[in-house]
Amino acid sequence: MIVKAHGKEFKVKDISYEERRELHRLNAVSFWSGKVDPDKYYDLLEKVATISGLTEEDFKGLSMTDIDIVLQEVFTKYMGMSKKVSGA
Repeated sequence: MIVKAHGKEFKVKDISYEERRELHRLNAVSFWSGKVDPDKYYDLLEKVATISGLTEEDFKGLSMTDIDIVLQEVFTKYMGMSKKVSGA
């Protein structure tokens, strides 16, 4: 699967049903109380990084914030979610 972020294309591994369920659970607990739990959110992003197969080399030249944005984009693709478009 190809994910586009920061003007680059990232080739990531396909995700299994079991992995998708695990990411869904991690996402749910990250926002369980209606507020973001930063530790749980970063656990989610780290799991996305592991599943995706992306490596440090893939992130060369990106800031940590940029890496988080890439991982969030991968997560969005994995979950089959689309971004809301203003006015849609």
